[in-house]
Amino acid sequence: MITTKALDLGFSACGFIALRSFEKEKNRFLKWLSDKNNGDMAFLEQNIEKRFNPKLLGDGFRSAIVVLMTYNQKTPENKTTRISKYALGKDYHLVMKEKLFELEQYISVKITPMKARCFVDSAPVYESQLAVDAGLGWKGKNTLVINQEFGSFLFIGELLSNMEFPDNNKRIVANHCGTCTRCIDACPTQALKPFQLDAKKCISYLTIERKSLSAPEFDTTPWIYGCDICQDVCPWNQNRPTTKEKEFMPNAFLLSATINDWEILTEDDFKTFFKDSPILRTGYKRMMRNIRQ
Repeated sequence: MITTKALDLGFSACGFIALRSFEKEKNRFLKWLSDKNNGDMAFLEQNIEKRFNPKLLGDGFRSAIVVLMTYNQKTPENKTTRISKYALGKDYHLVMKEKLFELEQYISVKITPMKARCFVDSAPVYESQLAVDAGLGWKGKNTLVINQEFGSFLFIGELLSNMEFPDNNKRIVANHCGTCTRCIDACPTQALKPFQLDAKKCISYLTIERKSLSAPEFDTTPWIYGCDICQDVCPWNQNRPTTKEKEFMPNAFLLSATINDWEILTEDDFKTFFKDSPILRTGYKRMMRNIRQ
């Protein structure tokens, strides 16, 4: 019933997992941090125990309902100012959370009352591992979760709950990357090694998370917000279903805007235009930095 409702709400896949502590993953993450691969993302150094032990995120949490939602879409390529597919439409945090709240209400009213919290990339939750544990895919060499049906253009969300649900852990999907290295070979800044990302070199990091207003060490042209290269070349993203979520449909400005169009955009216009967009988070000054580099 829960999976059926999740799919009816527009989620692409749904799985269940009993919460556990991710000790091996935590050790790898601490090594990644010690190598300074996180760049300016100091927030990743906080709440380590909660990140790798989701039971600590709420009193009595025992399980997670994990959902995926594809944002894959075929859009005309803007060769002068490219923006990652995930940011072309409405902020996925808003869209996903609304649907997760509805799923939570459905379960509590129609099935059984439960205590739960919903998360969408908004707390120290190790979402990618929860999705893998829930049998929804594997972690690819580009470090993203890949689902056999939908590829890797996916948002991940979860309801952490005090209830027990059927555990999908026994249905963990084998890694199907094989000997393929297309994502690694295609990365123009060599940010990728198999299953590991040096964020400081990643175009998504350089255009979104990097705080400095100076030009980056690496050329990010034509990307001005995010980057899809490692996903675009992945065989698992070829001929996959596109999103049916109207909120993720791109606005015309982002598909057609030139450098000049961006340069005449005032800060007030930026805040108004992108008030429900993930682009708002990076701020006007950093977006102008990306435009003018």
